[in-house]
Amino acid sequence: MTTKSIADKPLSRRQQEVYDFIADFIDSKGYGPSIREIADAFMFESPSSAFSHVDMLIRKGYLNHKAGGVRTLSLTDKSGRRIAMVSQAGVMEWIAQQSNQHAKDAAVYALLTDLQDGIQTGRIC
Repeated sequence: MTTKSIADKPLSRRQQEVYDFIADFIDSKGYGPSIREIADAFMFESPSSAFSHVDMLIRKGYLNHKAGGVRTLSLTDKSGRRIAMVSQAGVMEWIAQQSNQHAKDAAVYALLTDLQDGIQTGRIC
């Protein structure tokens, strides 16, 4: 079967369930689940079952994966599901809000100021 024909096939029920789990995991935690976490969530006997589903989702164009990295699964826009993104401006706005709320707590304020400085200088990406 060619890559084109695989990419055109719809997801099976189980592939959709695995995809939904991965998408929800990424939405809630901000990074992709490990193969072991997927296997545990679906009570697969072996991580290879989870890997097979993930591999097929990649081949069908629903997921991306960076080789050699852990927790590098990411969603593509093929499913039409909105991919949550956090912008640097959004993070900086959140830090400013938290700084205002915690101005009287020196330790929290210092951490937030250091975080803000680290983002602005590129020390934290």
